[in-house]
Amino acid sequence: MVLKFGISVKPNTKIEEIYEYLPYIHMCLVMTVEPGLGGQKLIPETLEKVKTLKEYIDKNNIDIDIEVDGGINGETIESAKNAGANIFVAGSAIVNKENYEEAIGYLRN
Repeated sequence: MVLKFGISVKPNTKIEEIYEYLPYIHMCLVMTVEPGLGGQKLIPETLEKVKTLKEYIDKNNIDIDIEVDGGINGETIESAKNAGANIFVAGSAIVNKENYEEAIGYLRN
């Protein structure tokens, strides 16, 4: 059995507060909204946090995934990707559509 570990960061948490844990985890989830309520709009400042995290892990040769969750949709996914995220949680952008396959395909492109 392979175990993988991650850490989650809320929008108001400074990304520097988790640097010491990064060598020991496999993934960092950056919440791009306040957790707890679906359908919120992505907080733009959180993408700067993703960018800072990506620069830090590249500079320090740390191999972890960066996941973003909150407000991810067809209009925000490219910005999140460009900031450094490589895993995306898209709840409302999928479940609020009639055709899930089409919604997911739109996000992938």
